[in-house]
Amino acid sequence: MPLRIIAGQRGGFKLEAPHNRRTRPTSDRVRESVFNILGELVEGATAIDLFAGTGAMGLEALSRGASRAVLVEHDRETVQVIKRNLAHVRYEDRVEVIAGDAYRHARGLRFQPGDPPVILFLDPPYVEYERNWKKLRDLLHHLWINLPVDSAIVLEAGERLREGLLPEPSQWDLRRYGGTTIALAVKSQVDPSEPPSEEGETRPDQPEA
Repeated sequence: MPLRIIAGQRGGFKLEAPHNRRTRPTSDRVRESVFNILGELVEGATAIDLFAGTGAMGLEALSRGASRAVLVEHDRETVQVIKRNLAHVRYEDRVEVIAGDAYRHARGLRFQPGDPPVILFLDPPYVEYERNWKKLRDLLHHLWINLPVDSAIVLEAGERLREGLLPEPSQWDLRRYGGTTIALAVKSQVDPSEPPSEEGETRPDQPEA
């Protein structure tokens, strides 16, 4: 099935995907489930996708009522695909596209009291969970501390998540879709979070959604 925006103002618009194996677009089934869970949280929020790929998550958020989006992608070829998708759906004036490193950009994010909530998508290449596990863990803890209240983090991974990866583990809703795990949490209050654990044990499998 061609990649598309599922619902909202631009529902049904087809999107281009890169012709390479470096980009793994989130399936329609998973994307629809994520946005059903987010519900009204999307309305008026800022969508930030740190591993944007095709840009589909950010564009879906805009179509469903997000005020603006920031799409970060390091692969230059894929950045051009994002820009063509923006032109196709006519969202150029509401999206900032950043060609660069997701970790570096995330560390530079600054928020002020009263800033609108953020819907932050993290769908790194699955190899990042092994190659850069500690870096990804530290990034998640940094974001959890610094994002505005009522923001949400949506993390996509393979079949398993290692113990210690998620800040405030009890706050996360974990769901399985075949070989994909979605972890979603809403920051409902300011919480400094506990220091990240050094353990690298595997979490038990979660039931499929």
